[in-house]
Amino acid sequence: MLRRGLGPLRSWPRRQSTCVMSGNAYTLHLPSSTDASSYPLCSLITAALVNWQGDLKVNNHIDQTTASSSSADGEVRLDLPSKKTFVASDQSVARLLARLTNDTLGLYGGSGSVAMSSVDHWVEWAATRGGEGGALGELDGWLKLRTFIVGRRLSLADLAVFAKIGKQSKFQTDHLLKAYPHVKRWFTFVYRQPVVHLTLCELKVVQTTAALSGGLPARGGGGHPHKKGPASGGQSAAEAPSSQFGKLEGGVMGEVVVRFPPEPSGYLHVGHAKAAMINNFYARSYNGTLIIRFDDTNPAREKEEFQEEILEDCKRLGIKADKVSFTSDYFPQLQDMCTKLIKEGKAYVDDTPQEQMRLERGEGIESRNRQNTVEDNLKLWDEMLKGTPKGQECCVRARIDMQAKNKCMRDPAVYRCVTDIPHHRTKTAFTAYPMYDFCCPVVDALEGVTHAMRTSEYADRYDQYKWMLQACGLRDVHVLEFSRLNFVNTVLSKRKLQWFVDEGIVDSWKDPRFPTVQGMLRRGLQVKALWDFIDEQGPTKANNLMEWDKLWTKNKQIIDPIVPRYSAVGSDAVLFHLVDGPPEPLARVRPLHPKTAEVGEAAYFVYKNVLIEKDDAALCEQGEEVTLMRWGNCVVDRIDKDGEGNVTHMEGHLHLDGDVKKTKKKLHWLPALDTRLAPCVLREYDHIISKKKPEEDDKIQDLANRNSQFDTAAMGDPLLKHLKEDSVMQLERRGYFRVDQVYWPGKRALVLIKIPDGKSKPMSAVSTKLDPAAMMSGGRLGGAAAAAKAQNGQ
Repeated sequence: MLRRGLGPLRSWPRRQSTCVMSGNAYTLHLPSSTDASSYPLCSLITAALVNWQGDLKVNNHIDQTTASSSSADGEVRLDLPSKKTFVASDQSVARLLARLTNDTLGLYGGSGSVAMSSVDHWVEWAATRGGEGGALGELDGWLKLRTFIVGRRLSLADLAVFAKIGKQSKFQTDHLLKAYPHVKRWFTFVYRQPVVHLTLCELKVVQTTAALSGGLPARGGGGHPHKKGPASGGQSAAEAPSSQFGKLEGGVMGEVVVRFPPEPSGYLHVGHAKAAMINNFYARSYNGTLIIRFDDTNPAREKEEFQEEILEDCKRLGIKADKVSFTSDYFPQLQDMCTKLIKEGKAYVDDTPQEQMRLERGEGIESRNRQNTVEDNLKLWDEMLKGTPKGQECCVRARIDMQAKNKCMRDPAVYRCVTDIPHHRTKTAFTAYPMYDFCCPVVDALEGVTHAMRTSEYADRYDQYKWMLQACGLRDVHVLEFSRLNFVNTVLSKRKLQWFVDEGIVDSWKDPRFPTVQGMLRRGLQVKALWDFIDEQGPTKANNLMEWDKLWTKNKQIIDPIVPRYSAVGSDAVLFHLVDGPPEPLARVRPLHPKTAEVGEAAYFVYKNVLIEKDDAALCEQGEEVTLMRWGNCVVDRIDKDGEGNVTHMEGHLHLDGDVKKTKKKLHWLPALDTRLAPCVLREYDHIISKKKPEEDDKIQDLANRNSQFDTAAMGDPLLKHLKEDSVMQLERRGYFRVDQVYWPGKRALVLIKIPDGKSKPMSAVSTKLDPAAMMSGGRLGGAAAAAKAQNGQ
């Protein structure tokens, strides 16, 4: 268990004693892993020492991959200022750092060849014999009358041996040292050294972050929102797992086949996600088959890029297809089927201009070509298949009923001619392409689909779907309808979303303001929250415009119990000097989560100079007692202001015996250790359109919110530097955030995207660029100007 109150860091510099630019810094590469044994612990502690008390600048960089940055034989990578790379063992990299720094640290045991050779001996001993029981007996005898292994201060020998023993689990270490009292005393003493202890705390954060980012429910394959059904078939539908969506009519365990048929003309959005997740739910519940079929029948809009992204999005949603197919795989069969319909008089070829055809269908007027002979129709069909100028004027229409009340049954088109754009898979092999209303039911039947899930917007096409199956002589398919998922203040039309991308209002289809799967996950949405929200709606067919607050409230319920807590203050924070505060930073340990011990612990520092939010400082009064979170009470003795009334400096004294329950203000803060704090950009987003419910005749150009990204420059807890991309955390009194861009020393700041929490009120008095009440109610948000972006990490 980590101890609190570890004492001050000796000679802690508020800034580096030697001004070292980022280009002259060394970079030690660390793996993004939950396995402590994969970390170069000796190098890490050595780097921390030379950073704080020496004259070198060593940055730790976490490789954003699950694989270790070390090679199979345990080598460690150190980037040198000369742009060269030093790759060697953990101990060798630590030796290099110790040799490069000044002699005052004494990492080589002080001056003299004997001391240096002794350190080298024990470093080699740690690498070759440190874990052996007999070797520990030898070490125990050596330490009987010694505090340190070599000399009278902490040296590289201590760090190397400590690292060797410390890589084991706490249980293993305690068990191993039980028989060696002097080693145990020495190990505990080294462990309590502030620099060593802080390094271990930071390492714990890296491990916890790696575990959490992969362990949040159903993120990136880290879990599945749906249960898998029994492994054997022949069972009744009554035995299927329960859900708000209920059982499938005619569903037989082990025999259900469903399909998700996206068009590869854009990224998946939240409406597609609902369809995909419902199909996946039934496939798993009935131990059936899920087909992802790309409806690639419109070469003018489709790209292979979208196809690949859709498959990746399905993986992100925890969906794994049992089969991936393409409508284009069935072009020959569909073409033959259309020929059969023409020969049987169930379809005809029409060269009526498109606009005239639309008017005639609306008024129930038969086309002049409806009574063409089969021979005439086949000739025109052949022109379409050859892509001739005449064929390009034609389409094939199903002969159903031009007087039907359901206008979808008024001779819909089933084939069209496209010659100017090659298909991304079949190239120029075909010039006639099937329409969705024709190919969807036909391919459903050909692929053995038992249940077709469709949103209720296709309700008018139900009779048309059934007619196509009957006309083609194909087996029946059960159709299950559900409501489309629509939200306020956004659009789901791919054409309109593409407009936002083309206009540069958003950066891509993955923008966090977009209702795409990738956009919403980038905003911090957890897949389980999305599924719980969808499942709660059940099988209703009524299309409703949903508010965002319920979805984000569910998301908060998932992340709140498991994400770590940190602090950050704005770059305009006010210095609060505590006259009786610790003159040097004093290390302490805190839980990363107030209720969930499994999240881990982290080090923090109390110090005479702290930074508090400008907004908090403005509310403080002289003589007032306030609470500094995780420290205690203090009294504000003096407040300095500039000519405009802005607080520029505060002074006070500690009153740690004061009752925190009686103070009105609970303030988060950071120690004023400038070079240690993490430069951050706190990013918030507004809605992309200003109208809650757009009408059909609204122009997207008039509704677009062109000022919907707001950045706040901030300074964060030093531990934030170790977080990896996609990590989720809570910044105290600011809200929940997701790491969108990792910190890169001297090159770029940490970018944190704020995750909505469903609340209509801000968490604290700390200012925000957005109005939560307006955001949750769907109204347009306040238009405060964005703060200067901290694009470079300094």
